[in-house]
Amino acid sequence: MSKKADLKTCRYAKCNHPNKIIDITKDDYTIIGARTYYHTDCLNEKRKEDWKDENTKNDLQYIKEQWGLHISKTVVYSQLMKCLNDLLKQGISSDYLVFVFEYIVKHKMNLRYPMGFKYYVDRQEIKDAYSRHQIAKSKTNQNAFKVCDSEDQPKFSVSHRNVGFGSILGGDRK
Repeated sequence: MSKKADLKTCRYAKCNHPNKIIDITKDDYTIIGARTYYHTDCLNEKRKEDWKDENTKNDLQYIKEQWGLHISKTVVYSQLMKCLNDLLKQGISSDYLVFVFEYIVKHKMNLRYPMGFKYYVDRQEIKDAYSRHQIAKSKTNQNAFKVCDSEDQPKFSVSHRNVGFGSILGGDRK
């Protein structure tokens, strides 16, 4: 039997090993920091879950903060984050989730609990408003007029004609 000092606990929440126990004398493990132990396969699974980019994390944090201000101060944040993460895993962009949340707040729609948010994500009126928003956003990003100066474009010139009394008599007055 191993000594108590040789037994560590895997920090991965979804660890499939018995009792999350790591025997450092025989198990394959990784240490992160001073005291954070993972089974190597658990750490690989955890890293696969950490797929969110910085923009997505910021969007989720924004929704979390605004939820407390506009919807409910007593929200269970773990439920809210689970709902948002489930929507992200379904392929919905965090930009759209922010738009849906702001639309709900702006139009004073009835939303009381985190799992109710997913019903607003599928509403056609919000999808249409998001499409209009994206079109307007793309139009403001484009330049209306662009000048290109290249060698293969035709050259134009204007010849100056003398006008006046001298041109009538056929004389050239300069």
